[in-house]
Amino acid sequence: MSKIILPPKSDLINDLNNISLYSSIKDTKIKFTSKQVTTLKSFLKNMWNEKIVNFTENKKVLHHSCRFYPKNINFSKFKNNLIDNEITNMFSVAIKIRTNKYEEITDIIHVGTGGSNLGPKLIYDCFKHNVSGPKCHFISNLDPSPLSNLLKILNPSKTLIFITSKSFTTLETITNLRRIRSWIKNTGSVPTNLNNIFAVTSSYDLAISNQFKPENIILFNENIGGRFSIWSAANIISAIVFGPDFFINFLLGGHSIDEQVYKHFEKSIPFSLSEISIFSRLNSNIFSHCIVPYSENLKLLPSYLQQLVMESNGKSLNYHGNFTQSPSTNIFGYPGTDAQHSFFQSLHQSTLKTSIDLISFKSLQDDHHYIDKNLDDYAFKLLNLNCYAQYEVFKNGDKNYQPKHAHESIPGKKTVNYFIFDQLNAYTLGQIICIYEYKTIIEAALSGTNPFDQFGVELSKKIVNKLI
Repeated sequence: MSKIILPPKSDLINDLNNISLYSSIKDTKIKFTSKQVTTLKSFLKNMWNEKIVNFTENKKVLHHSCRFYPKNINFSKFKNNLIDNEITNMFSVAIKIRTNKYEEITDIIHVGTGGSNLGPKLIYDCFKHNVSGPKCHFISNLDPSPLSNLLKILNPSKTLIFITSKSFTTLETITNLRRIRSWIKNTGSVPTNLNNIFAVTSSYDLAISNQFKPENIILFNENIGGRFSIWSAANIISAIVFGPDFFINFLLGGHSIDEQVYKHFEKSIPFSLSEISIFSRLNSNIFSHCIVPYSENLKLLPSYLQQLVMESNGKSLNYHGNFTQSPSTNIFGYPGTDAQHSFFQSLHQSTLKTSIDLISFKSLQDDHHYIDKNLDDYAFKLLNLNCYAQYEVFKNGDKNYQPKHAHESIPGKKTVNYFIFDQLNAYTLGQIICIYEYKTIIEAALSGTNPFDQFGVELSKKIVNKLI
């Protein structure tokens, strides 16, 4: 494979954990003060030490403890035995399913909404292409059509069903559970309480009251928020479909960022990205952020990060109820090169202010099925050349090219970050997600807002429940 072209070394911000980060805004005029750095370190250590940092809901934050599960990592002082047990139980159930008549299962239905849906769906969509076994289907919406259209072609006796809800009161999820049970009952082939329906929840008692058998209840901790639950037992179908080793590599990828933040905080990638992001908002009034992975298999990543950032940080009130500048930006994106032929024109020449993250990889996935090795490698080279070219245009515009007419002028000078990972796999996907998690938490901590609650979401739920 041809060596990829790299931006100039002067743009290099970070080169840790086999991740290279380049940026057009290397030397920002906004640097975190020593007081801010101390505040951030204290916040993160309190989170790792299981102190209450979700102040508005009086909860700990424990999603990171899932990433400390594998025995070969050295974060033992922050390990949570309860979380360890939940992850161990998840693997036990996953292995049991994979070895007990798994070949007879043709389909898996995953029912959940928000973070309970977006995380497992992202991983499945990313790595499904060369994996044999059941086909996974994701149902999240109250719109009755998707589930109806799906159920009419499935056989309940050959289908596993996972109902994922932290509270087990989520209206969308419980309504779709009732519809699935009605489908099973009406087919007459499988009783509603057979072992093909599982509850994945933090609310054991409510799962029991909804007629789930104890052995079919998979628990994850109530101190793990939905949009951070991709690391937990809430993502059990990834362990089922791709296997425990895959899931452990995913955890290890996330954990490599834990260690980077813990050991090299001020040199870490999330720290650098947060400085750039805050500089862009305060200095250039940029409140829109575009994420473009140069991998079709990551097409759902922008949607996943959209929820992570906008639900976590889309707030203008701090812990004390006082107004503060929201740490959130509007997130959108799509894979390159398709994005280049849809909205990139606006990014290059309109007056809209948007920052951009470009994500690329040095090599194709190990499971890539070659049609023609030479042609496939050539296509991949062109993909990376396009990514590099877009970085150049966003940064420099037409500085090195003389447009013939004024209307052809491209100003450049955009805030653009360019990630280069070795290869898309479970480990690097864990790194990507964990980087954006820490960036989100850091920016919230600096503004004094709580990235772990979502009262704007909860109010509409209350109104709907009143109207039912």
